[in-house]
Amino acid sequence: MLYGLITEQSRKAKATRSFFESIRNRGKATPMHDEKILDFVVTSGFQVPAEERTRILKLRLHDEHMSPYFKTNMNLFHLLMIDENTEAYVYQAEQGILFVFEGLPNNPQPFGVSGHDMR
Repeated sequence: MLYGLITEQSRKAKATRSFFESIRNRGKATPMHDEKILDFVVTSGFQVPAEERTRILKLRLHDEHMSPYFKTNMNLFHLLMIDENTEAYVYQAEQGILFVFEGLPNNPQPFGVSGHDMR
């Protein structure tokens, strides 16, 4: 399980808070009733529906990969591999908005005839 916590000091905080509020208010998302996710205490959370996952891509979380206000266990590869097929959950935590992702590959997949680029 990979996560990304956007804290309130981040420049993406307003956009992520808006995303969370829209998911909560639309009523299409499945509510999650976890009180603690990984090491974070959360107050409410939702499974992001498939049609809303492109909005996570538009947040461009990979822009924050070096920010001290973005706490994550993902590296830049993971952040760039998030797509609309990735299971996503969004939670309101004490420090900010927590995204949890499932289904991301651990390493790049081999490509080319020999499993690597011959250039």
